[in-house]
Amino acid sequence: MKRPLLWGFVTLSLGIIAAFYKLPVWVIVCFAGILAGLPLIVKNIKVFQIGFALVLFCLGVALGYGSFPETDQLASFYEKAVSVLGVVTDYPRATEDRLTINLNTKEMISTDDENDVLKSTTGLKATIYFQSEVNKKGESGKAPGEERNFINYVPGDILLFKGILSEPAGKRNPGGFDYDLYLKSQSIDGLLTVQPENIKLVGQESSFYYQILGIKKSLENSCDTYFSENVADLLKGVIFGEKDINEDLSQSFQDAGVTHVLSVSGLHVGYVFLALSFLLMAIKIKKGYWMLFLAPVLLFYVALTGFVPPVIRASIMLLCLTLGQGIHRERDSLNQLCLAGIVILCIWPAQLFQAGFQLSMAAVLGIVLFYEPLLYRYEKRRNKKHSHHQKKSGPIVQGLVLTFCATVGTLPILLYHFKSFTTMSFFSNLIVVPLIGVLLLAGMVFLIIASIFPFLGPVIAMPIAFLGESTIVVLDGINDLGKSLNIFWINRGGFSIAEMGLFFLAIFFISGYFYLKLKSVKIATVSLGIGFMLILLVSPLFPKNLVVTILDVGQGDSILIETPGGRNYLVDGGGYLFERSTKISESVLYPALYSKNIRQLDAIFLTHNHVDHSQGVEELIFDGYPVKNLFMSIQSNNEKLLDQQMAPVSLLKKGSVIEGGDGVMIKVYNPEGEISPKEDDEQNNASLVMAISYQNTNLLLCGDIEADVEKQLVEELEFESGQTDFQIIKIPHHGSKTSSTLEFIQAVEPEMAVISVGAHNLFGHPNDEVLKRLDQEKITTLRTDHSGAIEITSNGDFIHYKNYVY
Repeated sequence: MKRPLLWGFVTLSLGIIAAFYKLPVWVIVCFAGILAGLPLIVKNIKVFQIGFALVLFCLGVALGYGSFPETDQLASFYEKAVSVLGVVTDYPRATEDRLTINLNTKEMISTDDENDVLKSTTGLKATIYFQSEVNKKGESGKAPGEERNFINYVPGDILLFKGILSEPAGKRNPGGFDYDLYLKSQSIDGLLTVQPENIKLVGQESSFYYQILGIKKSLENSCDTYFSENVADLLKGVIFGEKDINEDLSQSFQDAGVTHVLSVSGLHVGYVFLALSFLLMAIKIKKGYWMLFLAPVLLFYVALTGFVPPVIRASIMLLCLTLGQGIHRERDSLNQLCLAGIVILCIWPAQLFQAGFQLSMAAVLGIVLFYEPLLYRYEKRRNKKHSHHQKKSGPIVQGLVLTFCATVGTLPILLYHFKSFTTMSFFSNLIVVPLIGVLLLAGMVFLIIASIFPFLGPVIAMPIAFLGESTIVVLDGINDLGKSLNIFWINRGGFSIAEMGLFFLAIFFISGYFYLKLKSVKIATVSLGIGFMLILLVSPLFPKNLVVTILDVGQGDSILIETPGGRNYLVDGGGYLFERSTKISESVLYPALYSKNIRQLDAIFLTHNHVDHSQGVEELIFDGYPVKNLFMSIQSNNEKLLDQQMAPVSLLKKGSVIEGGDGVMIKVYNPEGEISPKEDDEQNNASLVMAISYQNTNLLLCGDIEADVEKQLVEELEFESGQTDFQIIKIPHHGSKTSSTLEFIQAVEPEMAVISVGAHNLFGHPNDEVLKRLDQEKITTLRTDHSGAIEITSNGDFIHYKNYVY
């Protein structure tokens, strides 16, 4: 075991994973036993090395159960009014209509039951909604007769809150974001909604960390004072990793594939380290004493940036490098990376599942594994033509190779978490990263000088402002080029096992890791490559199942259908009854489609023209997402979709049948008659009612029909019941009291009912009488507000379903 820290990091991670997925105790014990027995099987493994790995595995299990306990200590408080005494841990963040405050609780009491008390510390995010305007810099507006002093709270303030506690949402849809897991990685366990009048300042705590946050806030205010909004936000993002910056600016960096420069990481720590190193060399400090200067400065920067894992990882690695050089020890970058990972996971175990931590570790791992071999192979090939004049690679080639290696490490993770990647990032990084490095160092120098000598601020701010504006202009130019070359964007889900194997086999081969002159190595490499290729080519030929996913779009409907023959249909697209800053397509539809590697839809069915069904459809169509056919009701009044030229429109009515040639048939039961657009208040009963049939499996999708249409369908459904056995019904109109009559439910006679409904909606859906009716009929009932998306799988005979929320 040459690198015990590598084994330690792996076993620590496995322990956390075992606790997270709640693996049975016997599985954990068996693995520990196998690990403990390795020295008896493998000669070169020493007992103390296995002991070290075993200790870290057990530590990982313990940390995992501590972070992801079997029972939630806040469970009895959710959806209840609570009184919370807590300490503010960061500066509040203000937007136009709300303020968010992170706090650690001292005490929590349920106002319904004063005996329900929690005195242990837990992290909460409190959101305060208000009407008066508050600008992004945290300056308070004034409500009639009331001063909004609560905006001026600072870290260390002890506050008394009265509000409603709620549980953070987990991953609710395929490809969706797990907000609950993200908050846990930030040591936040619950969400608190508070009215402004229900906050009271009762005390103050002080700590060295709070003083550092005060310094950070003062420096950020200096950025706001001396620079335009865009340049100030750019500096705050680059130096401090500030998230609350201009959305357009953040989107520009994302479009160019260089978002990482706005999240403080190893890149930023590296620039700080280089600047300090040059300074220490300039004043002729021996390397043996560098740790005395570097350690406190890097520790201060770690605290200043909020102890984000990439900064901790980079700082540990650089300090290990410096210490090794000081005591003349051999450098091992992989061991340094694993040590950093162990430290971070011991402090924040939930970071293991976060994209930021994974990307940071994977980028460095890609550089460690591939940078020097690829650069060596390039230089060797190049110098073959110049045997008498050996040339080293220039900064451009080195930058390209470095970017390529980091991309190789991060690409599978990027696709898994974000479902997109732009090859433009290779070009963007070469130009933007050096500019950001100069801006970072120049900005730090400016903030130090402006803090000590404020009268110099306006003068030295001018070149910084020019550099910042130039960076933004360059970024806009790169994005304009990217838009004209659309081929640079890749949208898809994560790699399959075969794709992952082929991907890394190719990279290790290119990097020269396989000594192909050995026949056994050559045969093994070629065999693996052919094996992975065959799996990729043959797997699409295997029979697939029918997969129907009722997406969780809140108070609305959207159903994704994947057929055995590879066809993909979407029934409705959801939509928001009240305006939001994000589109339903961006928050739910695109992540779901890309996570399943669906690059086009064979058809979209819009059941009727109400916003909670049609908005997502409109967004997909007008965004230019490839859609072969758009099917709508003969009574639809959506003129925008009827008149658009992006996808051909066909109108459906009772008796219409769509067959794709793979055994899946879609039959329409409603509406009937001639083309006759109905007004908005009649659109519910204009809904398409469709049966999805595949061999012996049948699902009935009912749109938003009400009792009148249900009555018309009863006789026909009873007549067909001998031929068509409906196992599953998507309940009409989100479980409204005007639908799901007893006669209709009995005529369909399903085994399972799915209700697509939003949590705490204003309409009281689903109605208690409807739920009681389904229960009396002994029908298993699933709800998207409780279960998240519901994925139903069938091979034509058996039916299996899974929830995205447990």
